[in-house]
Amino acid sequence: MANYDVVIVGGGVTGLSAAYHLMKRGRRAVVLEQHTVANPLGASGDHARVFRLTYGKDTFYTDLGVRTLALWKELQKDTREELYLPTGMLDVAMSAGNYEEQSYQALKGMGLPVFKWTSQETHERYRIFNPRGFKFSVFHPDGGMLWGQRTLTALTHLSQSRGSRVIENTRVTAVLRNKKDGVYGVRDSSGRTWQAGAYLFAPGAWTKDLLAAYGLPIKTTRQELLYLRPPNNQGRYRPAHCPIFGAFSSGFYGFPVHIHGFMKMGDHRKGKPGKPGAGSPEVSPRFEKSCRAFLKKLIPDLAGFSETEGKVCHYDNSPDGDFILDRLPDSPNTWVAAGLSGHGFKFAPLIGKTMADLIVDGKTDLNLQRFRLSRFKLRVK
Repeated sequence: MANYDVVIVGGGVTGLSAAYHLMKRGRRAVVLEQHTVANPLGASGDHARVFRLTYGKDTFYTDLGVRTLALWKELQKDTREELYLPTGMLDVAMSAGNYEEQSYQALKGMGLPVFKWTSQETHERYRIFNPRGFKFSVFHPDGGMLWGQRTLTALTHLSQSRGSRVIENTRVTAVLRNKKDGVYGVRDSSGRTWQAGAYLFAPGAWTKDLLAAYGLPIKTTRQELLYLRPPNNQGRYRPAHCPIFGAFSSGFYGFPVHIHGFMKMGDHRKGKPGKPGAGSPEVSPRFEKSCRAFLKKLIPDLAGFSETEGKVCHYDNSPDGDFILDRLPDSPNTWVAAGLSGHGFKFAPLIGKTMADLIVDGKTDLNLQRFRLSRFKLRVK
């Protein structure tokens, strides 16, 4: 077996980003992915994801977003791929608008480009939005679309071209531990044992079961997505004329047309509990009905869509919505990046760099206080 410096469990955007940054630090990693890269049941395996800086008054995540945007641009140069498309992000206030106002004040206070428009001003810039459907909007031009599957493919190719390896269809079934060393290896479903000087667990929705001995308080939820084709005037919904848009109060967010003439609709609120592979893979009629009701208020011309395609993915949610980025308590050489709670993709380059720094140096310049395992009362078995 080839010698690797790090074994990474999980070939989603977190694990692959860590492998990329480890490679930049001169370390070779082997990434074990139980499915193919862009696992359709995971949180990374979609065509596109949102990049935004708006987090209400929580400027901690806004600052992380600013730092991450620089890394996305650096990654684009390294991969020679378009991974980030700055369509702008439009947050519409359909009710009180506290979140949108707080977001506006936060970005403005940090000196970032941001605009607050009345509903009529929004309509004049983007004719698709119904001015009677919302109170005002907040627009920041740095928001946009991240090409999900393209990012995973680019990270895989780049890492493997420089000595690391991504192995698909390899499901880790056991974490090997002892009292002296903590984690000293992992075993896959074929019985093969993988060992290295350090380990990183980034298996997303499979984290809780795989690391059951640590009792991580992660809740896995089933998230429904809907791809729809605009019934009329499709050109108005292309990225040049339609930003990423969302309404925090309702939970819904949407993308411009970006894949085979389809737009994407989702709900950022946590879905029903459900493990990957369990339950129906179909989107419920109730979710489609809710999407139509939302669009009828905000973008009436879209509400009559007839061509659709549904998708279900899964989130690994922490109790407080903050990430888990830390060393496992009984293992000096083992780290976990999990609990990304549905908003981790946009921060993947920064998370990957942070985990690489921790593995190589044992420290990082990112303030990890909100991401520590010590905020939970764990009972390690």
